[in-house]
Formats: sequence, structure tokens, C-alpha cells
Amino acid sequence: MHRILAVGLGLLVLAAAPMPAQDAPENAALVKKALAIRPPAADFAWQQIPWHTDGAEALKEARAEQRPLLVWLAGGRDRDGSPLERC
Repeated sequence: MHRILAVGLGLLVLAAAPMPAQDAPENAALVKKALAIRPPAADFAWQQIPWHTDGAEALKEARAEQRPLLVWLAGGRDRDGSPLERC
């Protein structure tokens, strides 16, 4: 997740960099189109969830807060090297 945020911020910085005068109208039109189709901030609420990659830490926090623990596993052959099989 941190990599995605770093890449996104990097692209944002590149997009905000000054462009040559000859490309400015084309870039402005492209930015205007991109802003029109950008999802609202509410669609990114899942990124604010404190996801855990350590199962023991997640279980400890769930017990402390008396909340259920959601376990999400994904894998299969040729995917992330995980030994889980596809359904």
C-alpha cells in the first residue's frame, strides 16, 4: 500500500510540474477530463482501514477491541508464489 501511495504521490508531483507552453492547453484539457472521471474520496475509504499483515498482531488487536477478525487470503499457482489453490 505504501508503494502505491508513493507512486501516486510521485505521479501527482510530475503532473503538477510546469509544462512547456506549447503543451499547456492539451495538458489542461487532459487534467480536466481526468478530474471529471476521478472517483469521489468516499470510494477510497477502504485505504483508511488499518490493515494488518501480521496475523498475531491483528488477533491481539481484535481481542482487545472485542471486534471480529476478517481474514482475507488470496493465492494460487502463478500468483504471488502462494501455495493456495484456486477455487
